[in-house]
Amino acid sequence: MSEVVEIKDQFLELQQKYWQYLPKVDPALIDDLLLRQMENPNVVPMYLVEVFTKPGLNVEVRSYIIGKTGMSLAIYDNYTHYVTNQKLTLEMLRDIRLGVIEVTDEFTGGLGNHRRHRQASRK
Repeated sequence: MSEVVEIKDQFLELQQKYWQYLPKVDPALIDDLLLRQMENPNVVPMYLVEVFTKPGLNVEVRSYIIGKTGMSLAIYDNYTHYVTNQKLTLEMLRDIRLGVIEVTDEFTGGLGNHRRHRQASRK
């Protein structure tokens, strides 16, 4: 097997793990978070996290996010779009589940290091 084919196969396997364990999270967010943790394992990076939910969960989701992050949040689109600036780990992403349609982000932990990720078609 050529090295290139092996890299592609490993990447596909990794993507499948993302879908299996973090199905609602933008894969680009997972990639970015893992790379930042590898570069500086002692720092928990800050992200502007966007969570999109099903309608009708406003009280539960708001309380859950504040309880998990300790951070205040902005609420948009009739209580279906929640935005918070917070430190983020893979474990936190795993725990975001309640009625969630999708989780996306923007890194906010340092000047000049912004990488913008847009929603993936995962609905």
